Amino acid sequence: MQNLRKICIISLLIVSVTEVSAWFIKKDKPDRGDKILGPGQFWQITDIHWDQQYDEHGDPKKMCHKKYDDLTDSSIGYYGNYLCDSPWPLVKSAIQAMADIESSPDFILWTGDNVPHTDDPEPDFSTIFQTLSNITAELRTTFHHSIPIIPVLGNHDAYPKDDYPANLNSFYEAYLTKGGWGAVLPSAAQDEFKQGGYFAYPVRSGAMVLVVNTNLYYAYNTLGRNLKDPCGQMAWLRKKFQEAQDGEYKVIIAAHAPPGYFERSAKVPFFNRTYNDAYVDLLNEFGEVIQAQIYGHEHTDSFRIFASAKDEVRSVAFLAPSVTPWFPSMVPGGTAINPSIRLYSYNVSTIIDYKQYHLNLTKTNSKDETQKRIEDGLSTDKGSPVWEEFYQARTKYNLESLDPDSIVQLYSRLIKDDKLFQEYYFLNSAGYDNGICDDQCKKGQICAIAHIKIDELDRCMDNVIKEDAVHKVKVTSLGVHNIGGFLEICGEYQPQFFFLIIAISISMAVFVSAILIIFKVKQINRYTKLKLSYSGMI
Repeated sequence: MQNLRKICIISLLIVSVTEVSAWFIKKDKPDRGDKILGPGQFWQITDIHWDQQYDEHGDPKKMCHKKYDDLTDSSIGYYGNYLCDSPWPLVKSAIQAMADIESSPDFILWTGDNVPHTDDPEPDFSTIFQTLSNITAELRTTFHHSIPIIPVLGNHDAYPKDDYPANLNSFYEAYLTKGGWGAVLPSAAQDEFKQGGYFAYPVRSGAMVLVVNTNLYYAYNTLGRNLKDPCGQMAWLRKKFQEAQDGEYKVIIAAHAPPGYFERSAKVPFFNRTYNDAYVDLLNEFGEVIQAQIYGHEHTDSFRIFASAKDEVRSVAFLAPSVTPWFPSMVPGGTAINPSIRLYSYNVSTIIDYKQYHLNLTKTNSKDETQKRIEDGLSTDKGSPVWEEFYQARTKYNLESLDPDSIVQLYSRLIKDDKLFQEYYFLNSAGYDNGICDDQCKKGQICAIAHIKIDELDRCMDNVIKEDAVHKVKVTSLGVHNIGGFLEICGEYQPQFFFLIIAISISMAVFVSAILIIFKVKQINRYTKLKLSYSGMI
C-alpha cells in the first residue's frame, strides 16, 4: 500500500506538471487562425455525377435516359430524379446556390466523382475530361478568380472507373492539360499533382490543405494492390506532416474516399487491406497537426473518429453528402439523397461549425411548387430551385464546436440517446426518409464511425453496442490524453495531494513562462515571416 501511495504521488505530480507546462506552451504560441486572419469559411461540393444523357422525359428505370421507343412527354424532374444522376440544371443550380449563399469563401473543396454511374457506355476519358472542364469553368466563372478552387480526383474520374496507376506521370498530367485543372492549380501544386494526383495548397488562414489521392488505395483499383507506396504518396504525406509539425501549423486533409467502412452497411472496407490500416496509422501518428479530414464518396452525411491503439482521439473526419440524388439500389444500405452542398466555418485550429444545405427534390419537382414560384415572381417556366439550410451542426447537435472533444461527446450521446440517433439517421440521407434505423442498422453506424481499422470494425460488429462503448479517452483544452485509468486507481489519494499538485503546477508555470518570454521576439518574427510567405503563395 505504501509503495502504491508513492507511485501515485510521483505519477500525479508528473501528469500535473506535464499538463500545465503543455497548456502554457500552447497558450503562448500565436493562434494562427485568429492572429493572422481570423475565422473563415470554405465550401465543399462533392459527388456531382453529371449525366449528359439525362433527359427530363427519360425512363427512371434506365438512369433517366431517353430511348427511341420512349414516347412519354411527362416530366420526371427538370432538376433531377432520385433514381438517376445529376442533370446539368442541377449542377449549375448547386454552384449558383453556393455563390448566392456565400460568394467569398476562403476556398472551395471539390472532392471528386463527376461523371455518371452509367454503363451505356461507361464514360471514357473524352467524356471525363469534357465533364471536368465544364464544371471547372462553371466554378471559375461563378466565383471571383481570386478564390482558390481545390479539385480532388474521385474513383469515377478515371477510365476504366476505379483504376489509378502508380508512377505514370502522363496519366495525371492529362487532368491538368485536358481536364482544365491547370487553370486552377498553381505551378507548385501542378508539379506535385503529376506525381500521383496529390498536392499541397496553402490557404488564407495559414493552414495547409493536403489533397490526397485515396483512389490509389481504393478496394476496386486493380492497378494499386500490393505495392509498397503507390506514387510515393505515403512518403510525401509523411514529409508534409513533418513540415507542419516543425513549422507549427495545421493541415486539412481533403480526399475522395475515406478509409474504413460505409456506415449504412459496414461489411466491405473502402480501402484494400494493403493500405487501410497503414493510412490510418500515419494519420494517427501526426494527429496533432491535423485540423480536420474532409471526404466525399459515400453520398451520405456522417463523420469519423480517428483514435490510436491507446484510445487517444487523434483527429476527426467529416463526410459530406452528394449533389447527385441517385439511389444505388445495388449497394447494400444504399439510399437516395436530396442534392447537397456544405459550408464550413473554421479557424486554423479546428472546424468550428458547418451549415448543410440541400435541395428537396420532392418539393422542387412538384407541379404545385413550381407554379407557386412562378406566381410569386421567383421564376419563369421551370422555376428556380430553392436550396434550403437543412441544418447547422452546432445548433442541431448542441455542440460548442466541431473539435475532437465535441465530436466524441456527440458520439457518446448517439449511443445513449436513440431519439438523437434517429435524427442523425434522417440527416445521414440529407432528408430522404428511410424510416427508423433498427438495432442492427444502428450497430453498423456506431461501429463504422469510431472503428476505422479492419480488425477493429470486425470486433465491434461481433459485439453488442453498449452505452459504455465510447472510447475511454480524456479530451480537454490541455490536450488529448488517456489518463483516466490511473486516476481511477489513485483516486483515493487525490485529495491528499491536491494542494501539493497546485503548488508544483504554479511553480512550473512560472518557470515555463520565464523561458518563453526570452524567445518571444523570435517567435513573433518567425510567425510574421510565415504569414508573409503564405500570402505570397496564394
